[in-house]
Amino acid sequence: MKKEPYRLEHYDTIPKEYEEILYREISDNAFQEKGLPPICSFSIFIKDQKENIIGGICGTLFYGSLYIDSLWVDITLRHQGWGTKLMHAAEKIGKERGSSFIALNTMDWEALPFYQKLGYSIEFTREGYEKNSKMFMLRKNL
Repeated sequence: MKKEPYRLEHYDTIPKEYEEILYREISDNAFQEKGLPPICSFSIFIKDQKENIIGGICGTLFYGSLYIDSLWVDITLRHQGWGTKLMHAAEKIGKERGSSFIALNTMDWEALPFYQKLGYSIEFTREGYEKNSKMFMLRKNL
């Protein structure tokens, strides 16, 4: 029996070095095809005096846009302006790096009013998630 030269490996959490390989190769192709700058990620964290992470935001800059992947603030800090501070810091990164817009998504039971208050508008709604949940894809021009 002939052994296949390649195989698939499953990871529940992508190793950082593997993620970097994907971003590098996709970025190289985008540069070759359209002269686009490389994809890069960013993160900003709220830490307490003991260096515990109690909030943060992370995302990706690509092709003139900034995508917010995750935003979380510990329940003990909510409604104190920390989420807004994180969003403004991300928007600043987007502007400094030439992004023309920011995109993100939120579920119907999460933070839609929060994002709308910050000037984000619904681009489209995706239905079909468990328990009749909806996902809103949001955008804000910079």
